[in-house]
Parts: sequence; structure tokens; C-alpha cells
Amino acid sequence: MANTLQDRVAIVTGGSRGIGAGIAYELAVRGANILITYNNASTQADEVLAKVKALGREAIGVQAGGSDRTAPKRIVDAAVAKWGHIDIIINNAGAGDDILLKDLTHESWDKVFDCNLRFPTFLVKEAIPYFGTAPRIVNISSVIARMGGAYATPYCATKAALEGVTKVWAQELGQQYGATVNCVNPGPVATDMWLRDTDPDVLKEWEPKMKETPAAPRIATPDDIAQIVAFLAEERSRWSTGSTVNANGGLCFV
Repeated sequence: MANTLQDRVAIVTGGSRGIGAGIAYELAVRGANILITYNNASTQADEVLAKVKALGREAIGVQAGGSDRTAPKRIVDAAVAKWGHIDIIINNAGAGDDILLKDLTHESWDKVFDCNLRFPTFLVKEAIPYFGTAPRIVNISSVIARMGGAYATPYCATKAALEGVTKVWAQELGQQYGATVNCVNPGPVATDMWLRDTDPDVLKEWEPKMKETPAAPRIATPDDIAQIVAFLAEERSRWSTGSTVNANGGLCFV
């Protein structure tokens, strides 16, 4: 792969595992220097950072939980202290409890909204003064934003909202900063979050849907998503903005 992101500076939230780790590695393969955020998985974060550095890229990690209101500024400050500017933001960190509406609590609602919507919004806000040339922002949504599904009221609401703010940011940040802002919408991906943490009833609900996925009758891999995100982070994607890009094998057409 040519170094299409040579010396670009990328922030990947939730970059210590799963989709985020795959995205961080693929951006580094293409030449980017990487800041990943992680919650408590410091060992996994160290492994991702080591892989990025093995490619000859610079990499740092910042511990930052989605409910921590100081996190966006701390992340931006760390990136600017290291590199002086920010070129790419991948808003990947996410939270989601499998919970039916009848069991929903204010605490579970706030946790998901803080991580999935407030955190990425204020991260981008803090980064604006430090944008490099032609910044790229990619938000990670979900097919659940359009397909719905049981057990997912706050999760679905936040992902639909993230698609909405993508359009707003594309308008606000486009000509003024030369930015593009896009969303991708994965379906189920074979990560530890999906395979280990998902309620068995939810897994049972999704099994027949995955077998009907047009691109292939299987669950996605992190690399399936990372390839699409990396393209949206490149100069070659300059004429796409404000879009939600199909990243689910056709499970949900956009």
C-alpha cells in the first residue's frame, strides 16, 4: 500500500481493540502517525502501539473514558504537544448495553449518550483550532441506526444522532477548514465486544440476518471496516462529505 497518509496525524478513539485497533493499524500502514485512546485495556493498547511503531510510525496512547468530560481536551492537548496539529479524527469509541425498554435506567441511558455522542462532539470541537490541511473526520455509526432492533434504545438513538451531526459538521467545517466529515455504518463485527459481551438473545436475533448479507454470508472482520475508513481519511475521498457510507456488506443499504 502506498503511503497515502504519510506523516498525517490521526486520532482513533477506542483504538486499543476491535474495530478501532484495526483502523489504527491500517492508517499506520498508509503512513499516518497515531494517537489511540483507551479506557482500561492498557495491555491491549500497548500491543496496538507496538504494532504501529513497528511500521516506523509514531504512536501514543491516552487513557480517556467516554464519560470523562476532561477527555476531549486532554486528547487534543496530547496530540498537539506531540505533533503540533491534527489531520484525522476517527470517532470509534462506543458503549452499548443490551437492555429492553422496560428495563432502561437513567444511568444506562447517560452512559451510552456520553460515550457515543457527547464525547465525539466535544473532541471535534476541541480539535478545530489545530486542524491541519484538509482534515478528515470519520464517525462510526451502525446499521442499528437505520434498521432498529430490540435491546438497543439508547444505542440506536445515539448512532442515528451521530449520522445527523455528521451532516451538520460537513456544512460547518467544509469550506472554512477544507474538512470532510463522513460516517460508516458497520453491522456485526467479529470483535470481543460482539462475541463475548453481546446478550445471547441478541446474537440469536442477528444470526439469520448475517447469513443473508449480500456481500458474503458471514460476520464482518475489523479489517473490512478499516479499509473503508482509511479510504475516507485519504485525499482520494475529497469529494465525499456529509455521507453515511455502507460498511456492512449490504446488510443495510444506504
